[in-house]
Order: sequence, then structure tokens, then C-alpha cells
Amino acid sequence: MSLVINKQWKLTKTVLPQHTDHAGVMWHGSYLNFLEEGRIDALNKVGISYSELSQQGFEIPVISIKIKYKISFFHGEEILLMSQFKLENKIRLNCKTLFLKLNGDIGAEAEIGLVVVRKRNESIKLVRELPGRIKNILLLLQEGPKS
Repeated sequence: MSLVINKQWKLTKTVLPQHTDHAGVMWHGSYLNFLEEGRIDALNKVGISYSELSQQGFEIPVISIKIKYKISFFHGEEILLMSQFKLENKIRLNCKTLFLKLNGDIGAEAEIGLVVVRKRNESIKLVRELPGRIKNILLLLQEGPKS
């Protein structure tokens, strides 16, 4: 998995006791929580919170996840998540994330597929034609941070 350096969203996390198993090793399910935090953080950085998006009737659910675990993380360790987004097929948003140790070693790699859905009353439908404001948000995610 290769990421373009200037397009990466970054988030630093610390492995806390609730993220680990009885041996102090980061539990596999904690990676999913960190991935979601990274996506929500990137949305905030482009100027919209996930709750605002949801209040407007839109959600961006995960439709696929692939994680390769390479090196364990341990209680107390800092992790740098570096994520990059790509809008594909006009409706699918892919997110690739590296979990890096402080020395730069890759602890894990993740690829997530997302789509935009619209919630109305009790129905949830895939958005096949993205409204301009939503498409702009996804393009800003793809563009990456300004600095």
C-alpha cells in the first residue's frame, strides 16, 4: 500500500488499557475504532462534523474492511494513523490507512470502502448521484490537508 505523502490525514492515538487484551497487546477490534476516529477527524478538518452530515440526512457507512496486522502495538504506545481518501465510481469512497510506530515501522495497513446513503424516515438508500455539497466534502477529503 503506498500513500502520497502530501495527501495524508494524520491522527495520533495512544494505546490505552481499554484498547488491549489481557497481555497488553492492542486488541484487533480497537483498530476499527481508531479508523473511525481518523475518518471523523478528517471530516472535521474539511469543515463538517459527522453529526452535521447526519442531521442533513446523510451517513457514510463502511461497506468493506481489510486489515493486515504486521507488528503488535502495546499499552502506552503512540500510534500515528496516516490516511488517504479516494472517490471512485462517483459513489464509493475508499480510505487507506497506515498504523505507524514512532520509528516509522508499519504496524498495520487498512483499506476501507464507504458509500454515502440518505436516511429518510425509516428508509436508507444509496446515493447514486451525490449532491454538490456532499461531493465537494468527499473531494476535499481526497485532496488531503492544506498544510
